[in-house]
Amino acid sequence: MPMAELIHASTIISAEEALRTEIILNQALIDILITKKIISEDELIRNIQKIRKEREILAENWDCLT
Repeated sequence: MPMAELIHASTIISAEEALRTEIILNQALIDILITKKIISEDELIRNIQKIRKEREILAENWDCLT
């Protein structure tokens, strides 16, 4: 049974619980990808740094528009 089917449609969770669930899911996926040698820890760190820089640039550009 797919995970989405396990969660009842009317179930309401807090933003904090949703964030916790997302963090756990992300960590599990990262662990699997590294264990299976699909990505390395170095690749992960480089991509995190790249995304942070891109988000900073977007935020700076957004500030210029307002």
